[in-house]
Amino acid sequence: MLLELYVKNFALIEEIRLSLEEGLNILTGETGAGKSILLDALSLILGGRASSEFVRQGAAKATIEALFAVSTSPDFQELCEDIGIDSEEGSIAIVREISANGKNVCRINGRLVTVQMLKSIAPYLLHMHGQHEHQTLTDPQEQLQIIDLFGGDTVLDLRERVSQSYHDYRAARIRLREARADEQTRIQRLDILRFQLAEIQEAKLRPGEEVALDEERRRLAHSEKLHSAAQRSYERLYTGDGRGASALDHLNTVTTDLEAVLRYDEGLLPTLELVKTALYHVEEAAHNLRAYRDDIEFNPARLSQIEERLTGINRLRKKYGESIDEILDVADRLETELHNIEHYEENIERLLADVKKTGSVLAKQALLLSKARQEAATRLADAVMDELSALMMPKTQIAITFTQIQEEGGLSIGERRVHVSESGIDRVEFLFSPNAGEPLRPLGKIASGGELSRTMLALKTILADVDNVGTLIFDEVDTGISGQAAMAVAEKLAAIGAKRQVLCVTHLPQVASMADAHYLIQKRQDDLRTKTEVAALSPSERVREIARMLSGAELTETTLRHAEEMLDRARLIKV
Repeated sequence: MLLELYVKNFALIEEIRLSLEEGLNILTGETGAGKSILLDALSLILGGRASSEFVRQGAAKATIEALFAVSTSPDFQELCEDIGIDSEEGSIAIVREISANGKNVCRINGRLVTVQMLKSIAPYLLHMHGQHEHQTLTDPQEQLQIIDLFGGDTVLDLRERVSQSYHDYRAARIRLREARADEQTRIQRLDILRFQLAEIQEAKLRPGEEVALDEERRRLAHSEKLHSAAQRSYERLYTGDGRGASALDHLNTVTTDLEAVLRYDEGLLPTLELVKTALYHVEEAAHNLRAYRDDIEFNPARLSQIEERLTGINRLRKKYGESIDEILDVADRLETELHNIEHYEENIERLLADVKKTGSVLAKQALLLSKARQEAATRLADAVMDELSALMMPKTQIAITFTQIQEEGGLSIGERRVHVSESGIDRVEFLFSPNAGEPLRPLGKIASGGELSRTMLALKTILADVDNVGTLIFDEVDTGISGQAAMAVAEKLAAIGAKRQVLCVTHLPQVASMADAHYLIQKRQDDLRTKTEVAALSPSERVREIARMLSGAELTETTLRHAEEMLDRARLIKV
C-alpha cells in the first residue's frame, strides 16, 4: 500500500506531504483545484512520461517521492532481484525528479533505475483507473485480459504455456519459410557453396601449419647467416679461430692453474668449481653448435615451395578467416549448409514435420486455454451481474461470447484454420443489456457512461479478490451517476477499501461520506502565485466539506445537518 506521498514544485503544487491510511482515502475539492495534478504526479511514479512543463514556474526541478509497503509475492521478489532492488525490509521508496532542462532521474531505494524498470514494478504497487478508463472495457484484448485474470492460476498457467508453444510454432514456420527460398537462388547458392568448399578442401589445411611453415621459411631464407654464425661460434668456443686459443683452451688453462695453487688456499675451491662448470657448459654448447651447423639446409627449392604454400594460405585467409582454425570452421559450416541444400526435400519434410508437431501442441493447448476461459467467463458474467444488481442495475444481463477468426495459413484447428497469437485463438466480446426485454448487444455500443463506470467498478470489485496489487486509485469513477446509484457506488468503494487501500477522487458526497480518511484539495493565491494544497480533514471539517458538496458554496444549518446524517449513515453501513 501507499504509505506516504511527497510532491514538491510540481505544476501548481509548491510542496505537499500526505500520510495515507488503509481503507478508503477520499480526495475532494472544487473543480480546477488540482486533483488531476496530484494524480499526474502519481502517474510518474508508475513510469509515466515526464515533461519539463511539469516543473513549477521558477523552480529548478520537480520532485515526487512515494513510500510503499510492498508485496511478499514470489513474482514481485524475483522482479526486485532482477533489477537489483532490495525489498527485504518490506518497503520501497520511489523518487522521480524532473529538471526544468528536461533531465529525468528515477530512483528505487536510492538506486538509479530506468523508466522501464519503474513501469515493470508499478503493477505490483498500484493500479490507477482514470475518468475514461471504462472505455477500455470495449477493447477485446482488455476483455480477454480481465477473463484471464479472473480465471486465476489455472488460466494464467495455460496462457503461459500457449505463449511458449506459439513462439516454438512461429520459429518452426520461419525456418520452413527460409528453407523454401526461391529455387533459382537455391541453385546459385549451391554452386557457390561447392566452389568455396572445394577451394578450402583442396588446400588440405592442417591446424598450426602456418606457424610451422613461417618458422621453416625464416630458417631457409637466412641459412647462410645461420651457418656462418654457428661455425664462428663453434670455432671460438672449441677449436680456435686460427688466431688464438679457444674459450675451451682458456678455461682448461685456468683450471690447471687453480688446481696447482689450491693446496696453498682452499678458499679457491668454490671458484675452481665454477670454472669447471663453465668448462662443461662451453663444451656442451660447442657440440650443439656443431650439430646445428651440420643440420642447416641450403634448399632454395624448398624455400620456394614454402613461399607458394604461405601465399595460398594468405589468399584463403582474406576470403574465409583470420587463421587456419577459422577457415576450417567456415568449411564445416559450408559443408552443413551444402548438405541441407543437397538434401532439400528431406530437409523440407523434416521442417514440415516440425511445423506440424509444434502446431499440434499449440492447437491442443490453445483449445484447453479456450475451454478454461469459457468456464471462467461464465462465472465472471454471473459475478458481474450480481455486483451490478447491488449497484442499482438489477435487470442488467451480461454475456461473454467467444469466436475465432478464420485465416488462410492459420493454425489448424480441426477442419478450420484460425488466427493465433501468443495469447491464444480466442476473440472475446462483452455483451450487455441494461433493461429486461432488450437484446444483448456489444457493451461499447449500448451502455451509457454511467453504466460503463458501474460495470468497470463491478469488475474491479471482483478482481480485488484475485490480484495482488496493494493500492487502487479511482479518478471520478462515479462520473454520470447520481441518487441511489451514487450511494450504491459509495458502498461498493467502501467494500473494496475493506480489502485494499483505495484512493478515490470524487465529486459525490455519498462517496466522500464513506471515507476512512478524507483529504481536501484547494487552490490558493499567495504573493501573486497560485498553488495547490492538500490537507487531511478533521471530523468537523469533513462535515463542512460534505455539506459544500451537497449544496455548493453556501452552507446552511440544513445542509450541515444533512452532511452529519450522511456521515452517521456511512458509519453504520461500514460497521
